[in-house]
Amino acid sequence: MNTIHFHISKFRSALLDWFRQNKRLLPWRGQSHWYPVFLSEFLLQQTQVKQALPYYHNFIRAFPDIHLLAAASEEEILARWTGLGYYARARNLLKAAKDIVDRFNGNFPQNYYDALTLPGIGPYTAAAILSIAFNLPHAVVDGNVTRVLTRLIRFEQDIRIPSTRKTLEQLSEQLLDPAQPGDFNEAMMELGALLCKPRQPDCDHCPLLFACKAGKSENPGNYPIRSKLPEKRRLHHFVYLIEKENRLLLVRRPQNGLLGGMWEFPVSENGHYKPEHTILGELLHKEYGIHGRVRDISPQLQHVYSHLHLRFHAVVIADVKGRFKKGFYRDYVWKAVNEMSGRFLHSAHHKAWEWYKTTKS
Repeated sequence: MNTIHFHISKFRSALLDWFRQNKRLLPWRGQSHWYPVFLSEFLLQQTQVKQALPYYHNFIRAFPDIHLLAAASEEEILARWTGLGYYARARNLLKAAKDIVDRFNGNFPQNYYDALTLPGIGPYTAAAILSIAFNLPHAVVDGNVTRVLTRLIRFEQDIRIPSTRKTLEQLSEQLLDPAQPGDFNEAMMELGALLCKPRQPDCDHCPLLFACKAGKSENPGNYPIRSKLPEKRRLHHFVYLIEKENRLLLVRRPQNGLLGGMWEFPVSENGHYKPEHTILGELLHKEYGIHGRVRDISPQLQHVYSHLHLRFHAVVIADVKGRFKKGFYRDYVWKAVNEMSGRFLHSAHHKAWEWYKTTKS
């Protein structure tokens, strides 16, 4: 492991002084209760602060404490989460809330290993909540902190290799201020978010430039070193908006897998088929037992997930005959068009819904 070549006490003081003067005013900061931190950490997993903020305000208004959150239905949680992605987080948030109420009397466990038993709580989230909400000495390593650490010591190893994470965790623990662990962790994350950015880091204004090896080099943006991710898988779908007596058919995805438990419109994987009326009718009947007339077909729509690139055509089916055959989908409902809202759908099918509304005007 790369050795530290600077005074740690000076490093801590410089970082914390900068943080006190420059930190963003975020609604979960400076709270006397752990719940806002708990909620924010679930929302911020793989999500930037700017995107998470409106969801935080929505959730904290609807569920101002852990007991109200634990009493919510999964459907309501998923509906409020729509658009944020990574829906397993939403289900884990609800499961963790129920666990906290049932197993820990409504109190977040202050033992690190107890915290790890909660759904959706891994080493980073446990350390973040315990340090920020309870001022316990647990160091965090997220994407922002990884960037700061690798530049600090010019870490030459691929951060996608699992063994390198342990090295960075050890370095983070070594630097942690045990007297102010919550502030220190937030300061490291804030530095990565505001100054030590992925591209064009603002080294001239960084309080840690005196200690940073990469900052003193010609190309600090070369760190961290990471191997390329595999190319995103590409899928093509038809998305059926099936009309019957001014209602639309909604189906619910299985709990496990991509978008587990979310509502959507029925789908056919179409490979490289063109959206021809005959083919669409055949696919619809074969998969779902329904005959109908193709009333309209959207232009090609698309949605990008972390691991796949989805292209799809939305297809309006009218004059429906036959009974819906479940197959992949176990739950379905006919929803009145005037009661529909984007909150029922995940982001890709919300695009189909928005297009569909233009066909009704």
